[in-house]
Amino acid sequence: MKQDTAPFWTALKSYQEKGVIPFHTPGHKLQSGPFSTIESALGPGFFALDPSDEIEDLAFNHDFELALKRAEALAAELFGAQDTLFLVNGTTGGLHYLVMPTTGPVLIPRFSHQAVYSALILGAGGGIYLPASYDLDWHIPLPPTISQVTEALADKDCQAMVITHPTYYGTVSDLTEIIELAKSQGVRVFVDEAHGGHFLFSEELPATGLECGAHGVVQSTHKTLGSFTQTSMLHCNDPVWFQKVKEAQSVLQTTSPSLVFFGVLDEVRRILALQGCDLMGQTLELAYSCKKHLARIPGVELLPCHLQADPTKIVFTLRDLGLTGIEVEEILRKDYNIQVELSDYYNVLALVTVGDTVTSISKLVEAIQDLASRRTHLGGHKLPHYRLEVPHLPPSRLNLRDAFFQEKEEIPLAKAIGRVSGTFLTPYPPGVPVIVPGEEFTWEIVEYLTWCSTIGWPVRGLMAGEKVRVLKDYNHLCRK
Repeated sequence: MKQDTAPFWTALKSYQEKGVIPFHTPGHKLQSGPFSTIESALGPGFFALDPSDEIEDLAFNHDFELALKRAEALAAELFGAQDTLFLVNGTTGGLHYLVMPTTGPVLIPRFSHQAVYSALILGAGGGIYLPASYDLDWHIPLPPTISQVTEALADKDCQAMVITHPTYYGTVSDLTEIIELAKSQGVRVFVDEAHGGHFLFSEELPATGLECGAHGVVQSTHKTLGSFTQTSMLHCNDPVWFQKVKEAQSVLQTTSPSLVFFGVLDEVRRILALQGCDLMGQTLELAYSCKKHLARIPGVELLPCHLQADPTKIVFTLRDLGLTGIEVEEILRKDYNIQVELSDYYNVLALVTVGDTVTSISKLVEAIQDLASRRTHLGGHKLPHYRLEVPHLPPSRLNLRDAFFQEKEEIPLAKAIGRVSGTFLTPYPPGVPVIVPGEEFTWEIVEYLTWCSTIGWPVRGLMAGEKVRVLKDYNHLCRK
């Protein structure tokens, strides 16, 4: 197939240029009309690129689904998959499609993205959790080791497992070995590669999930490559499972997907096929330059290489200058007009992608230089080094799906010991759930969440007044 073509994007543009008189949805009729404020922001041609399901291409008989299949086949060829789906609900949607058909237990790391948990709720098999382990100096979650996976698979009869590759901070596991182990036991492996779509385009980056042998991979094309927010790709090398994935998609995806999203994915794929390696080479040069300059700033500490396989993720801390990562993020936004990807108690994460330039990198480095200089002048004590003692996984009293839909009530966190959680409670970042629906609050968990609240660590799911949602008191599930 010709990777220098973009069949869907071309057909969509042709419909725009044809000037067809539309007596079909959407209601804007491919013109800005009264919505001039939107047109001024998006440009005069955007409305004409937004037909509901129309394209202009006689070769496809004006059928957008045929053009889409051709575009997806080109993407599959580029990324090394047998089949590919373009996604309009992000990697979240792709993970839902992969996991929903499961009927047996699915093994996941505890730090998995919320989308993996919601996928388990859609499926029938439930989840088995690999406990999160952390680097004790940087307080970031680490991917599972081969020994942890070996122990879990020996103990449980799993149908599938989902591995995050890489983590938010750019850390990776021994993915090839883990996949080979899982396959030897008949376990399908799906990879949440939301932050690794760019791996294909440089030998300096880790191998992709498909290269490591995964059955299915979902990538956020919008996160590290260049498509619009909400657009991702699902790649599959398992024809049997791919049929199930398509059936799940037919149930979960909107029947009115944005053709703009599909078209942009197609054109981004074309550009990556032609220029991807060069673009990623330039991106890596910018990332290395950024790290080199940051490392020279007194008081700035960079995440060491053994914890980070992806150099495009710039993780640094100013803890020796007495600033939390959360404070650094806020100062960068207010004083320097710079917004980073995330911050936690110690760290800040800035992403470098194909969209960055020498200018953007220089502005970040100069801002950190100035901030560190100001802080040094003012003086201050180093941040206290907390000993991270994350609670053990709590007892499970009800499976995730059943607990999620049970009746719930709000009670003070202090009174939650012995009750069954009706929601997720997740200190964020880094986003590792301390408790999920169906698990019982222990004294250890209540104490830990109270400590998080005391130091100002945001906990998703913790409500105003330090209240939590628990299942109503079913005698066989929980006690008062």
